[in-house]
Amino acid sequence: MKTANKKAALKINGGSSFIRNKGDLLFYVLLLLIPITQIAIFYFGVNFQNILMSFQTYSTSENTFYWDAAANFNRFAKELKDPNFWLMIKDSFIVWIFTQLAGTVLALFFSYYIFKKRKLYNFFKFVLFLPSIIPGLLLVLIFQSFANNALPAFLEHIGTTLKPILTDSKNYFTVVTVFTIWVGFGSQVLVYSGAMNQIPDSMLEAGKLDGASSFTEFIQLVVPYIMPTVATFIIAGIATIFTNQNNLFSFYGSSLPGADKTIGYYLYYLVDASGQGMSNYCYASFLGLISTCVAAPLTLLVRRSLRKVGEK
Repeated sequence: MKTANKKAALKINGGSSFIRNKGDLLFYVLLLLIPITQIAIFYFGVNFQNILMSFQTYSTSENTFYWDAAANFNRFAKELKDPNFWLMIKDSFIVWIFTQLAGTVLALFFSYYIFKKRKLYNFFKFVLFLPSIIPGLLLVLIFQSFANNALPAFLEHIGTTLKPILTDSKNYFTVVTVFTIWVGFGSQVLVYSGAMNQIPDSMLEAGKLDGASSFTEFIQLVVPYIMPTVATFIIAGIATIFTNQNNLFSFYGSSLPGADKTIGYYLYYLVDASGQGMSNYCYASFLGLISTCVAAPLTLLVRRSLRKVGEK
């Protein structure tokens, strides 16, 4: 019996645990069925048609799709030679970098401030969580009214003039990026502060007895404890590098005041506002597939790196 159990033992998780009998093996197989089924239905099932369209093209004269993978590949090769395409890639990474900095560094500090219940923490909670309550489109309209009317009127009243910042071809991308950071900031603070509330009081009391300052407590106790939550946000952010449209479509539709845009916005433009109907669907699917092929290994690499950091 012992020999049979040894033969059935399977090493998992880098040697940290073992499956010692067929019952355990069946349990782990059934456990894996849940995420595998989710991937099969909500990714491959939903995107199956999109994956097929990546290797097709659309004939406007015949009003039908037909197989022609070379057409999308050739169009992609031409776009790689276009400086505006590389500008989109650069802007996509800029949005990711700034949203990640705000989502990790600043959100952690604000969460710690709220967690320690410092002065006006309830007011900050209200202001930060407000974008999570109001619908996104309504927030865009409110921000547009503020930036185009209220702010210039106020500055003019105090003797200062300001160009409309949302229609300025040089500054609109920065302004909308700040808006995107603000909109997503509250939800991250909410999750981080909730994770901090799970920290055992005994751990914090031990830090105080050792003479730890607030900064030391934050760096050496709080952040390491909630690191799995932080890592989840970082990994999720990497997975959306090429799909984040940075609210550009919500503000401008197909009429950007300048050349700056993200790959995510370009995908929106291809399928909704290009004016070419279904003729761009196949190329949009192909570009999305290429983006996935780039983002997926990058996400797994960062996930592995963060796991190693967490194990130290």
